[in-house]
Amino acid sequence: MNKKQRLGLISKILASQKISDQENLKESLAKAGLAISQSSLSRDLKALGVQRARLTDGSFAYTMPDAPPAASSKEIFKRRFATSVTGVRRSNVIVLVSTPPGEAQLVGRLLDEVPPSGLLGTVAGDDTVLCVASSPKSAIALEKKFKELIQ
Repeated sequence: MNKKQRLGLISKILASQKISDQENLKESLAKAGLAISQSSLSRDLKALGVQRARLTDGSFAYTMPDAPPAASSKEIFKRRFATSVTGVRRSNVIVLVSTPPGEAQLVGRLLDEVPPSGLLGTVAGDDTVLCVASSPKSAIALEKKFKELIQ
């Protein structure tokens, strides 16, 4: 199965089932005849823009993007960042951004779509985003900016 077919299958499964984590998704893909590694699945989810979102019942599930990019304007970026970030800490060129469980991927995506000056990249977990700055001075500036946005 080529990448385009694989992405289509993932999209179809996510549209038809409530999938809460990658292990459940891997199982659903296996039932559909596709064995995939966790790293390939992660790359495919990123390529599709899939996010893990809180549902109305309080549970989490993967969702396909159905709107324009999450940070299509500075005001949207500021609002979403401010409501999703609970803390900011810095160490040398690393700025750690804390979020409620399940929201780090959204914050990482926001930062990737509208990268502030001095940000080289992000890695998002479940409740923490690791932001790598281009220099210690840039990290200080990012920490200050992020703290201003959440106050």
